[in-house]
Amino acid sequence: MNTREELYHMTKREMAKLKIAERLTAGEMTVRGAAEILGLSTRQTLRIKKGVRIYGPGALIHGNRTRKPVNAVEDKIKDLVVELKREKYAGTNFSHFRELLEEREDIDLSRPTVHRILRGAGIASPKRKRRVRFHYYRKRKACPGMMVQLDASPYQWLGGSRLSMHGAIDDATGKVLGLYMCTEETLEGYFEVIRQMIVSFGIPVSTYQDRHTIFFNPRGKLSPEDELEGKSKACTQFSRATGELGIRMIPAGSPQAKGRIERLWGTLQDRLSQEFDINGIKDRESANKFLGGYIAKFNRRFSVRARGESVFRKLKEDTDLDYILCTKERRRLDSGSAFSYHRSYYQLVSRGKVASTIPRSSVTVLTGGRIGIKAEYSGKVYSVKRLEAGLEIDMKTRVRKKRVYGRVPASHPWKSGYAALGGYDKADSKTMEGLLNSTLAWNPDNQ
Repeated sequence: MNTREELYHMTKREMAKLKIAERLTAGEMTVRGAAEILGLSTRQTLRIKKGVRIYGPGALIHGNRTRKPVNAVEDKIKDLVVELKREKYAGTNFSHFRELLEEREDIDLSRPTVHRILRGAGIASPKRKRRVRFHYYRKRKACPGMMVQLDASPYQWLGGSRLSMHGAIDDATGKVLGLYMCTEETLEGYFEVIRQMIVSFGIPVSTYQDRHTIFFNPRGKLSPEDELEGKSKACTQFSRATGELGIRMIPAGSPQAKGRIERLWGTLQDRLSQEFDINGIKDRESANKFLGGYIAKFNRRFSVRARGESVFRKLKEDTDLDYILCTKERRRLDSGSAFSYHRSYYQLVSRGKVASTIPRSSVTVLTGGRIGIKAEYSGKVYSVKRLEAGLEIDMKTRVRKKRVYGRVPASHPWKSGYAALGGYDKADSKTMEGLLNSTLAWNPDNQ
């Protein structure tokens, strides 16, 4: 039996068929019993018996066993794929590597084919497979725009120091709505992500994020101005902006609760860092420009179809997004339409002239990377100019001068020894006694 297997290179299934065919030929079993053992029909069993009797054991071996398939990958293509994986795209996982072969090398191979070639060459995927743990999944929202998850991921995106990537992903479709890289997790990064989302898709119904102080005020204390306006919760700059846009904010209790965007960071850390390296991107400004086109490519690959229609709202044409996605702080105007802001003085300007305002009235200072410094007064946004000179005395605390008294000379009456009551010399006891005993001096009727 071992001789047949070595000679014909038969599989275990073919060896079983051969043994059954030999027993059928010797009359040791019936055709129906052989068919039940092989799991075949009686017709197929008789065909096997006849083939072995006429052509020998080779009848059980498929005729294409030693032939090369017409659609087989050429050896030079296999060698090129292995070479590219070891040298040019060494850090990519197998799926990402297959996409790069099609996109950049014009090699169109299926994912199983690429996996088979690389594993045959002894190359293992750098992406470690984790054990699947059972847990309950929250269903995706039915419609795009019902919930958008926000988060930031610190990572060595450009291979050097750690930078923070801010991102937004739609819960219903898994589409990336915005990406922006900053040196650290900041309000500016989230504002830029919200801007990209609103311009490209629209305004969502709600956002889902952690309890970072950028999103929620940890103290929860209201300012006097907020109390007068009837607000019930203390706002941050981000929550104030989302409130103006009509977006509801939902806090997440744990990182696992917003698992959609947490898994996004795992995918981007594996793929995007390789894309930066392949395209020669080394600085943050170039990376942010590259992200615009990469988002569309990523969404085509990983997004899914939603069950319902989109509920994203379009921004009104008369709404200036720059005046919403910025920081807003309140100040008081003086008699010259000027206010103090960050140790500098600014003056409201309208058409090149100083704007007319009411002294001691409130003004809202708008600050942002796109608008600089503006001021909103009485429902209108004004430009401001910085005052280089003048009004410095108003910016300083007035200090009352301490009065300095000169030394009292010895000839002054205070030092002459007079009594406190009359101013007479205490040594003149007779004069003092006569004054105190005088009825004329103490008579109130004496005019």
